[in-house]
Amino acid sequence: MSAIIWTVYIVLFLSAIYFFFYRVVNVINDTPVYDFTAFYLWGKTAAKGLDFYLPAHLQIVFNSLELPPADYKIFTEEIVNVGFLYPPPTILYFAPLGFLSYKAAVICWAVLNVFFAFGGMYLIYDLFFRKDKLNGLILVSILFIFLKPVLDTVSFLQTNFIVLFYLLLVRKYQDKRMAGVFVALAMFTKPYMAILILFFIIKRKWGTISYFLVSAIIITGVTFLFFGLAPFKSYIFNSPTHRIPLWVFSEGINQSLHAVLLRSNFISVNESFTYVAIALGIALLSTRYLFLLMRRALDDYILVFLLLIGLLIYPGTLSYYGVLLLFVIFQFFEEEGQLGFNGYVTTGIVAIFYYLSTFSTFLSMCFLLSMVLFKSLGLILADTQDDFRSESG
Repeated sequence: MSAIIWTVYIVLFLSAIYFFFYRVVNVINDTPVYDFTAFYLWGKTAAKGLDFYLPAHLQIVFNSLELPPADYKIFTEEIVNVGFLYPPPTILYFAPLGFLSYKAAVICWAVLNVFFAFGGMYLIYDLFFRKDKLNGLILVSILFIFLKPVLDTVSFLQTNFIVLFYLLLVRKYQDKRMAGVFVALAMFTKPYMAILILFFIIKRKWGTISYFLVSAIIITGVTFLFFGLAPFKSYIFNSPTHRIPLWVFSEGINQSLHAVLLRSNFISVNESFTYVAIALGIALLSTRYLFLLMRRALDDYILVFLLLIGLLIYPGTLSYYGVLLLFVIFQFFEEEGQLGFNGYVTTGIVAIFYYLSTFSTFLSMCFLLSMVLFKSLGLILADTQDDFRSESG
């Protein structure tokens, strides 16, 4: 029986590796319009010394590109006529692509994504499964690759593997000042990751915060040296967020709380006050809960809770951002860890999570958040009872 189980295990592992690289090769040979074409356009505009926030400059470059045949009408409306969607330092990822042909840039970017994906797998193994040796590494690989947002990230050539890699490094070095560097890198890859700095503020880790600030200043300075002041002025005074088509906030791929409320007609895209009030209420309740976690020294819960809340309330959370939920789900396997469940409960949680992830990243986030709250509340109540008994005794 053990030989049969091991054979099935190996078959699943080899199948996962095959599916992963099949998707990589497929996206290189038949690159979809989104999201790489946007990265390439922004990078090419920056490489030419133009302002990548200005639609007029993007239009000039877009008209000069030799792109694969496709319908670029929606792309023009959502990307070309809007501008660069990230803070200026993020262009450092894409500017090198602008010196390559489209095909060469696709290959280089795909290879970079592969390296970060496997780097993320190794860090997950190193953090949570090292005691399981080869079995742990195989399990991590299978669960990592077969998650739908992972394969979607490969198809869209998105930056989620890079963000996950930095997030895992923050977790690995959370007791060292170096963690601040990785928070800065994560923030300039995806802005919502700035929420992680709250962990170090709550824990009063001023050394880590100083490393974060210095790193952010250095990265910003490098961006200024390469691209000058114009992009920064455009980002601040002519923000592309004001040009984003309203339908983007409610399209199906958007899995934020904001998008869900829009699609349910609970809020209106033209009236932001209701959502701001909801988000503020969530933030206030979350802040209170974070201090409860801090008092009980439940540090692992603080990082996870910040990530989940950040993904929920950030209006731009897309379905393939579900890759970051692997940071949560793999901690459930660590029975001796703060978030760990026993094997049977973990199996059930993983099964439900993977089922939900096939059609709704929003529900996946809500499910994991409920599990985190359930486990942490149990620990807080148990500690409170122990304190009460100690005082009574």
